[in-house]
Amino acid sequence: MDAGRWLIREPDVSDPRHYRRRVAELAAIYVAIFVLSAAGIALLVARGRLFVTLSQRSNVETLTIAFLLLFFGYLVLLCARGAWGGLRIGVFRLAARLGRNPRRVEQRKIAALGRSRRRQAVAVNLLIERADHPGEAFELRVADEAGCAGSIHVDGARIEHRSGHREGSNELLAYFVRQVSSVRGSDPEELDVVHWKSIDDEGWYQYLAGVESMRLLGRRFGGEPLWPRLTLSERQCEELERRMGAVCSAVREEAFLPQLEYEGEHKIPIIPEPLGIVSLGRRERRVDPLSSMGLALVIVAVVVALIVWFIARPPWVPGL
Repeated sequence: MDAGRWLIREPDVSDPRHYRRRVAELAAIYVAIFVLSAAGIALLVARGRLFVTLSQRSNVETLTIAFLLLFFGYLVLLCARGAWGGLRIGVFRLAARLGRNPRRVEQRKIAALGRSRRRQAVAVNLLIERADHPGEAFELRVADEAGCAGSIHVDGARIEHRSGHREGSNELLAYFVRQVSSVRGSDPEELDVVHWKSIDDEGWYQYLAGVESMRLLGRRFGGEPLWPRLTLSERQCEELERRMGAVCSAVREEAFLPQLEYEGEHKIPIIPEPLGIVSLGRRERRVDPLSSMGLALVIVAVVVALIVWFIARPPWVPGL
């Protein structure tokens, strides 16, 4: 796989430990961006005279300082909820490490999250049906001994996370799709998400309308649906429910974080800028949140490091 696609495409989450680690990493990124952005604003304001003088005595526009303040301010607002959620996740994990009753900790998470009827939804490339109820929608609970985190509702190519907490989780839906392939022992690339409702709801509705028309045509002619499908046995559904229950704790923690979902495009210019008249491009329906926010963290860290460098060792310019 090429480097650009590898960087922005979400990796396979193979087990509950990996899911839990990704949530922790994303929470840490939100906290770090918030802290560094706030530090950047404080440094620019505290040493404003230095930076204004540097800009006026050099070829740098003074407007650059205003841009940096706007940039840091935007990231502070964008990541405020994620930073607060990350701190709460850290508190809950610390309580669990200190030997408190894990079930009590999970129930405290549930109480802190509150209730919600919002849903996240995706569309996949195959119809998913139960062998004992072909052509019918079905649900799998996402629950553990502490409580329920919603359910996975499957209706053909349409999969929804009907969450019990906050906004629901696209990460959980991606995890579910991978687990379906795993329990069936099939190629992981056989079943894949092709549309994310939270990113492109129009394309999601259009795709599902086409799938549903093929299903109706199949029923009209009294035969099989005119769309490729896979079936799950009762035992496989029970195994899927068990695997969904194993990530309940991480799903609750993820609900403390904002669902910032993006489509991505990476390009390779054949003729470089400023001509740039020929380039190759590839789109991903959903960018890995760790990649998008992780790259934002790298940029913020570099900018803050440069600000600190100029404060510690200001360059010589006339009049400074």
